[in-house]
Amino acid sequence: MLTLTQATRPPAPVPGALDLSGTAAQERLHLPQAASVRLRSNGFVHMASLAVTLNRKTGPQTDRQALAIQAVNAAYRAFPGLAGVDVAVFDAGKYLGFASRTSPPLLTLSVPAGDRRTFARALKAGTYPRVWPGAPSAVMPPQAPAPVISLLRPVWRGPAGQQAVALTFDDAPHPLYTPLLLDLLRRYDVPATFFVIGQNAERYPYFVQDMVRAGHQVGNHTYSHAPLTPLNEAEVRSELARTSRLLRRLTGQDITVFRPPGGGLSQTVLRAAAANQLRTVMWSHDAADYLNPDAQGLEAAFAGTLHPGQITLLHDKVESTVSALPAMIQEARARQYVFKTVDGLLNPEPARRLVGQQPGAATP
Repeated sequence: MLTLTQATRPPAPVPGALDLSGTAAQERLHLPQAASVRLRSNGFVHMASLAVTLNRKTGPQTDRQALAIQAVNAAYRAFPGLAGVDVAVFDAGKYLGFASRTSPPLLTLSVPAGDRRTFARALKAGTYPRVWPGAPSAVMPPQAPAPVISLLRPVWRGPAGQQAVALTFDDAPHPLYTPLLLDLLRRYDVPATFFVIGQNAERYPYFVQDMVRAGHQVGNHTYSHAPLTPLNEAEVRSELARTSRLLRRLTGQDITVFRPPGGGLSQTVLRAAAANQLRTVMWSHDAADYLNPDAQGLEAAFAGTLHPGQITLLHDKVESTVSALPAMIQEARARQYVFKTVDGLLNPEPARRLVGQQPGAATP
């Protein structure tokens, strides 16, 4: 892995190819079915995310695949230098916008540049792993469960004696920003924790698997991202259990941490989390990146609040977060901080699993 001193300066943009957005990008793509074209960079690599619409209300899977292949090839032709392309195929009669939760995609596909020449044949053969609905090879083999600490009450920070910080990203995965974040974290050799929404994981399972393969932790952020405090305990349990089952199936790992949407806490939520063997993890530094501040504001806020055991709340779908992340990492390392996952921060030494422990129980 690359360390901070090995990280290189961002490459110069490819002239006339990747500095487009909106209508200009769609015109360059020359794909009538393209409803949305987004191009973004993390300063090192460029990614494209396309939403395309299928005119048939219930087109066969081969039609969806053919359109996805056409879109990927069009993107690589139109925008030389891309590191990856993600495509979501939607029903044209139901498409309400890329981010709409009421119009889920019919198919999603991620094609890194290295797969550009081979993905179409594998997709048609049913063996390409970076597609949803997925190929049989999409499920990772089981791994040994990680130790967790007791399930008592919400965790807001790690031990004050640790010169360590945990970066956490809510609402993952996002088809455009998640790969940019993963690329940055790889370059700077930083582990992080992604709190994953179940619906997003279903639609983009390959990005969840990318997180785990890169050594990051995956946490439960509910299935639907609905507020939990209005729900009864059985409803909250069901929401969390559904998400943990999905994430275990995708990653082969136990899911040990949970964060409620919007930070909504109650004793009901805590009991439901404990019943699902989930530690409720909050934060000691809210970057408030969901308000779309500029990168300089995020960097200054992070530097001004940095403290031992810090848990920083970020989101994986904010452009300024991608822009600010390198400077945040540099600031922490200059002050002798190390980066850890949430489990790494809370479990500096192995701890035995406490099955079924409820909030308020005594620590052994």
